[in-house]
Amino acid sequence: MQNTRRRRGFEAERELVRKLWSKGFAVMRAPASGARTRLAAYPDVVAIFRGKIYAFEVKYRRDNSPIYIDKNQLEKLLEFSRRAGATPLVAVKRPNKGWKLIPVDMAKQTNSGGIKIDDEVLDKGIGLDEFIAMATSASLKKFIKNIG
Repeated sequence: MQNTRRRRGFEAERELVRKLWSKGFAVMRAPASGARTRLAAYPDVVAIFRGKIYAFEVKYRRDNSPIYIDKNQLEKLLEFSRRAGATPLVAVKRPNKGWKLIPVDMAKQTNSGGIKIDDEVLDKGIGLDEFIAMATSASLKKFIKNIG
């Protein structure tokens, strides 16, 4: 089960990389992202479009269960984003529902210092095509400013 889950996660990361690359982003997947990385702080995927940097934590879910990102993983995403001047996002892939991108500030805080993304939060996110359209124009800044 764990290997299947991890494989689906890797497949989702690679799909996101391909889609963003095909739309003109400079993009790469971190080869050892996630829990295996102890000392380094970097996200699953980094995408750059004309100097705008986006750091993605990528999650795959087959069902409607909430997504949790623990404190350690969240801190790594935020530290990388701070150092790079990146916008930290959680990219959620669900079968038959496509992608939803969630700015970290939009997620619900957990008591343990991590974040939770449930259906309510997902509904407020943006689809991948919408993100691409906004990121390649000036309107993504408006979206990120309006989440607060």
